[in-house]
Amino acid sequence: MRYELHTGSVKVSATFADYVETRMQRLLADFAFIVSSDIYVHELGAKSPSHQIRIRVQVPGETLLAEEKADNFQEAFDMALAAIRRQLTRYKETIRS
Repeated sequence: MRYELHTGSVKVSATFADYVETRMQRLLADFAFIVSSDIYVHELGAKSPSHQIRIRVQVPGETLLAEEKADNFQEAFDMALAAIRRQLTRYKETIRS
């Protein structure tokens, strides 16, 4: 699986980038059928919550999408990843039957 981290003009720390790498590799180990994924990082300015993560995952025949907002990038990423994990589990059950 390949994934791309799209940050645009947002500056993300090396720690966050390493965290994303670790979590995405774990996702690949659990769901080997993933074709590709994209992670979009946005700052929403003065709004609260001010950080948004959107994860798009391509699997054979479908595109799964999760979008979450939180007060920091790591929290938003964790929530979006949990949503994608639930969708991938449902997809896996669907293709088994």
